[in-house]
Amino acid sequence: MVALATFAVPTDSPGQDTPHRVNTTKFTIVDVEGTKPFYEELLGMKELNRFVTGGLTEPFMGFDQGGRIGLLAFAENENLAKTPLPVSVVSVPNLDVVAARFEAARHPIQIISGEATGGVRLGIATDPSGNTIELVEREGLPEVAGARLIVDDRQQAEDFFVRIFGVKPGERLKTDTFDEVFMDFGEGMFVALFEPTDAAAFPRSEQPVVAIYTTDFDAVLARVKSGGLRVREFGQGMFLANDPSGNVVEVVRQTAP
Repeated sequence: MVALATFAVPTDSPGQDTPHRVNTTKFTIVDVEGTKPFYEELLGMKELNRFVTGGLTEPFMGFDQGGRIGLLAFAENENLAKTPLPVSVVSVPNLDVVAARFEAARHPIQIISGEATGGVRLGIATDPSGNTIELVEREGLPEVAGARLIVDDRQQAEDFFVRIFGVKPGERLKTDTFDEVFMDFGEGMFVALFEPTDAAAFPRSEQPVVAIYTTDFDAVLARVKSGGLRVREFGQGMFLANDPSGNVVEVVRQTAP
């Protein structure tokens, strides 16, 4: 279980108008059938759609609103050690209801009180493939709220997203154990850049951790190439770029807002 004193959660505020939209957080899983029940039966999500090609099966999990989680199941598992820190944020209206499902299934979940976080109750749970999810209790309908990228240097990562996407840093929280900033991508999911100060390094996946759709695709690609970081192009509509910490960002061409 993760033993951090608190996590940052963004407050509700109007987002800036950008040509980009974040609607998917991603991570690799060992297998679909062994991992999906965690999201369906414990978190209450459903499979929204599925992408299958060659050696990849990717179910997209989510609710009737908000973002989605892409579960990347490759025929050849990359077999990398996962970070114990949460890599995706899901909001739920009643954490006790979710915790009861975990207890009934005998699946561990850590509940962090509002006193420890400054007023917001959190749950931390890890799926069968080793991906850790943060659950934030807040009013309203449940949704996949954001992607959390674990970075080596928060300022370097922030500068990357500002330069490449032209988005602004939003709310920031710094404690003795972490430094986190929420990048403002407008009305879609947020992207949180989380630098732990007391956690061991872990190997980065070759696969994307967040998907960003943009109507400014060509300009974004040009800025990535000018920065000297790794980029992999797939036709005219998608590329993968590495942030300064080695996290892979998927950028998809969108023809209309």
